[in-house]
Amino acid sequence: MRKRSRENCEEPAATASNDDRLGSLPDDALLHVLSLLPSEDAVRTCVLARRWRHLWRFTAALRIARDDGKRWSVRWLHRFVTNFLRLRDSLSPLDVCDIFCCPFVLYRGGHAAQAFCFKVAEEWVRRVVSEHRARVLKVWIYTPENMLEPADAPLVSKHLTRVELGQVELPSGILDLSGCRALEHLELISCRIESERILLPSVKHLTITNSSFCIIPCSSISAPSLVSLQLSDNWGFTPVLESMPSLAKAIVRFDDECCEKCPRNYYGDCGLGDCDGCYGNLCLEDDEDNQCVLLKGLSGTTNLELIGLPEVFVCRKDFKWRPTFRKLKTLLLNEWCVADDFSLLIYFLQHSPILEKLTLQLSKVPEPVVKANGCHSPREGSMVSKCLKAIEVKYQEDGVLDKLLTILNTYGVSSDVVTIQKKDSLSSEMQCGASDPVRFDWLPVLIGHCQHRCRIHSSHCPGFCAIFRWATANLFL
Repeated sequence: MRKRSRENCEEPAATASNDDRLGSLPDDALLHVLSLLPSEDAVRTCVLARRWRHLWRFTAALRIARDDGKRWSVRWLHRFVTNFLRLRDSLSPLDVCDIFCCPFVLYRGGHAAQAFCFKVAEEWVRRVVSEHRARVLKVWIYTPENMLEPADAPLVSKHLTRVELGQVELPSGILDLSGCRALEHLELISCRIESERILLPSVKHLTITNSSFCIIPCSSISAPSLVSLQLSDNWGFTPVLESMPSLAKAIVRFDDECCEKCPRNYYGDCGLGDCDGCYGNLCLEDDEDNQCVLLKGLSGTTNLELIGLPEVFVCRKDFKWRPTFRKLKTLLLNEWCVADDFSLLIYFLQHSPILEKLTLQLSKVPEPVVKANGCHSPREGSMVSKCLKAIEVKYQEDGVLDKLLTILNTYGVSSDVVTIQKKDSLSSEMQCGASDPVRFDWLPVLIGHCQHRCRIHSSHCPGFCAIFRWATANLFL
């Protein structure tokens, strides 16, 4: 098939009549709108007019996603994506590959269709990375029973800058991203991680949420360029964080799914084989057990949010290595830090020399933990940071408040910097960057013309209606 150049597509725009407002828009404006639509709707615009026939082939996005609950046949989807990649202009870079598939794989073909879907999805990913130079890769294929399990081979690309994976099983090789030197953002949601070592030399922003770390000994994360880190509500055994000298912000949260809990022992080594929390420690060699898991990697951060249950022993065990938080300026903790007579809270205050703000969220009075011989005891008479300007205490139950204020006064914290609020409920909000609203000067013209054209073509051109629906629902005028 003869390749059609962008210049050929732009000719009708130059000769459009004054009445055709849509035709007077530049191709770049139309291509931007098309790249934000699902690819199926973008392709349908080829029937609008002669000018639109090949325009979709230059869109900078492959988006396989539906929000209307429609179920697809896997083989139809495979044909569509294969033809889309084959027919699109190979010289136009692919900015975004966004594949989101709901459990349509059960609609027809059962488990055989599901296996076929996983196979072709991996083919799409490899093709868009290697052949179409994708810069943003988003993949989430949801099925009730299984996960997409790509081949145990690392991704290699000099174009990838962002990767988001959901419901993917990640073997050891694929999380070696040393071959993606431009990659800066990595987000893993509801994934199963089976990598012993996660190598992220260029990644600056890492998010792992609702995922499982399934191997023993536990995984380790090497990310020397990391600036922000979020580890939230993961299942299994906490990964070891290696040195992160550039880290500026870290959010670490442990919920009920964390396996490292022990009600019998302060450090999680009660020695009982029926203790699920200590099982990981029983399987470790002595040199593997004697390592700092979290706090060494977090010790260089500027802003830290550390939320967990009092029975989680990961951080208590890390305090044996006496980390110092020399750059820490803002700190948020919950009741886990006061469960052992406030000693861990005091440790933070005494070993954070430039700490400026501390926030404590105390939703309940924690049960006392079983202390161990040799556990950390605060240094008597040691003062807290002279830079401390504010301590915010948000609490629900009164039982812990009086003792907390006494402890703070004992270690030199002035009452002038303490603010106390009683709350009906507490929740620590994770901050996430939000992009600015999309604004285009030509959009009023486009929507006004869409209203006229939709009345004429709505029964013949679903693609044109898709443009109008997207523009009116998503753009701010």
